[in-house]
Amino acid sequence: MPNYTSIVPVRRENLQAPVYRQICKLILQGDVQPGQSLTVASLAKALDVSPMPVRDALSRLTHAGVLTTVSGRTLGVPRLSMEELEELYQVRLEIESVALEWAVARRTDAFEANLREILVDLVDAERRGDNKAFIAGNHRFHETIYQQSGSEILLGIIQTLWLRVSPYFHLLDAQGHLQLSNECHEAVIDAIAHGDAAAARRALVEDIERAHVTLVKMK
Repeated sequence: MPNYTSIVPVRRENLQAPVYRQICKLILQGDVQPGQSLTVASLAKALDVSPMPVRDALSRLTHAGVLTTVSGRTLGVPRLSMEELEELYQVRLEIESVALEWAVARRTDAFEANLREILVDLVDAERRGDNKAFIAGNHRFHETIYQQSGSEILLGIIQTLWLRVSPYFHLLDAQGHLQLSNECHEAVIDAIAHGDAAAARRALVEDIERAHVTLVKMK
């Protein structure tokens, strides 16, 4: 059964958006792994809401290909084929690189400082071997960059890509991977600080590529 401890009950008004965000958070943090099941009833209970907003959120995620119907009212994270993982990898390289380049063009001191603060948390998670904290911090790091692009369209596309691949990120605790990922993160920040979009892109591509290679080996 998925770990629901990272989600919290939502307020009663305007439930659809917060319920959707909470379920996305559950997936993005790796709390739902491939093959695990989700039900409207269990999520509604965890969120302390009626089934309707949960059903709407799950329907939206199913239409986006993030979830699939297992049986009856039970949904799950689909098991991706090697071909699907490869396609997601290639699309991520292109889309996330564009978002990064736009973020570099819009960089600010506060943006750079925020990334460095997140990196401190990522390094701490790496040293403690806390893969769950690393997954959450890694998403926050990348999301912060892509938000700086200023493009809601890019953000929407990237979120869907991450929702598809994040359930596999629990496999990335292979020896040495977290340290290598943080080296890429530091290189991205340094390139952003110098306004070097090309160098930032190379570091990002290396980060995504290393994760992809590890996932393919561990899958």
